Amino acid sequence: MSSSLSFARFYAHVLAIICFCAFFVSSSMAATTPHSEQVQGELAEYERLMVQIRSEQPGQTGYAAKALNKHLALTQQAYHLLLWQWADYLLQPKQAQELRALSPLVISKLNSASEGVKAGIAQDLLAANSLEKQISEGKKRLFNSNQAPAKTRLEQLQWQLYLLRQHQEQGYLALYNNSKRLGAFGQNVSGDMAKAQGLLLQQADILAGLIGINEDKLLKLEKSLSVVRSESATGKKLIADIALKNLEIQDYAKRLQRVVEMLSNEDIATALYKKTIIQAKKSLSADMLDERVVSHLITEWWHGVKKWFKHQAPTIISNSVTFFGILLLAYVAAVIARKAVRGLFRRAQPNMSQLAKKFIESMTLRVIVFIGFLFALSNLGIQIGPILAGLGILGFIIGFALQETLSNFASGLMILIYRPFDVGDKIRVSGLEGRVSKMNLVSTTVFTSANHHLTVPNNKIWKDTIHNITSQPQVRLDVLFKVPFSADSQAVLTAIKEEVSTNTIILQDKGSQVRIYELGESEVKYIARFWIASDLIDEAKWQVSEGVKRRFDDAGISGNIVDSYSVRPRQGK
Repeated sequence: MSSSLSFARFYAHVLAIICFCAFFVSSSMAATTPHSEQVQGELAEYERLMVQIRSEQPGQTGYAAKALNKHLALTQQAYHLLLWQWADYLLQPKQAQELRALSPLVISKLNSASEGVKAGIAQDLLAANSLEKQISEGKKRLFNSNQAPAKTRLEQLQWQLYLLRQHQEQGYLALYNNSKRLGAFGQNVSGDMAKAQGLLLQQADILAGLIGINEDKLLKLEKSLSVVRSESATGKKLIADIALKNLEIQDYAKRLQRVVEMLSNEDIATALYKKTIIQAKKSLSADMLDERVVSHLITEWWHGVKKWFKHQAPTIISNSVTFFGILLLAYVAAVIARKAVRGLFRRAQPNMSQLAKKFIESMTLRVIVFIGFLFALSNLGIQIGPILAGLGILGFIIGFALQETLSNFASGLMILIYRPFDVGDKIRVSGLEGRVSKMNLVSTTVFTSANHHLTVPNNKIWKDTIHNITSQPQVRLDVLFKVPFSADSQAVLTAIKEEVSTNTIILQDKGSQVRIYELGESEVKYIARFWIASDLIDEAKWQVSEGVKRRFDDAGISGNIVDSYSVRPRQGK
């Protein structure tokens, strides 16, 4: 029984939650959909408020009159927006039944609103003409007297005219929206629509012109700022004026964009206006771009390029000729200097390695060319100091990022200074053996006896023991032979001595030695030590080995070569 009651309570809670959710969704939908009775009530409130404001306007002056005018404008704007929303709602296909019942009322209110807008446009036109006349007279007085009150009064009149132009523009847009919706209700509004389009086109032209005028003023302000210090009082005032002028241009561009959106709905050509908006806002948007706008932008850009090149071509050609002429002269001077350094080395025969000589020659060329490049830049009016400072900072960043490369660079300098080998020397280092072909500050190129091309980082060479095999014209070669204990040692020594004393590749005047080198567990090692030319190491090893082997065979001695290596008086770094 208790379980049945618990289930019934749970079911009741679930039903209550479902009913609450359904009520919440239906209430939300009703809140977002304009209910006709509610809209009519709100429209009536706005109409009553507008009548009340108009009744209070006569006799008011100063800020009270401005406040009432502003309140009336805001109320009219809210009234129009609500009326358009209601009309758009009724024009939906699913509201056909309600449309038949309420269309006369909506048409009546739209017509009434249009008449009020046209009357307001006429009043604004009269007021604008009056203000323009006062501004013209104020400019004359200011020109004659140049007094501060006259200037202040002129600025007030210009601001009033600016606000009035905005109000006129809102009236044009309201007339267009009213006429468009009346047309959707089947009313003949061709006259009002044509008038609205004409006024919008006129307003678009005025706004585009204002953008151009203010861009010219902005350019003058920026030119004035370029010749004064920005920290000075004049500079700060110019910066503030530039900021205000940019805001003014952006405001005109936004207003022009609203007008252009209305004109675009009527298939009126607006590409040039859109181009003006893009240039003023300095940004692109999808709704502003079409093929005509892009075509106009490209055409204007191309005309600008041609105009710029026409005015700048003589200067560009002159600077280019001077720049490349200086570079050419610097290169010729660098080549001559390199040849002079090379000739000096040839005549003076300094105690320097070929690697160091080649490095100095190449650096002479590069330094002179770099100095010529800097001189060419300075001739163009480019400041060299910031470039050199930038190179210093860049060098620090690169040095931090390329520490291994800089280590190779430093090792290359140490090799050039201490000269452990030179071009053409045969070296053994880091498990590699070959003849040095060339070297720069980062790596050394070595060719092995098998003609393999090896590029060894200088850091790896400098950290290891460098064995320069051919640094001396003569080197000592040691060849070891392994012979069993059973062999006659005297016969072995005689065979090796005979080969060493008769081989022509060995330098006999340097002397030679043949001795027992080491006693092993089952064999005896013999050593033959003699001197040869440093470039004949391999050939000497092969000839002596072959000769000793033949003599062992003739004497019936079984033995073989254990190892061979060269010894030079100077090893290491």
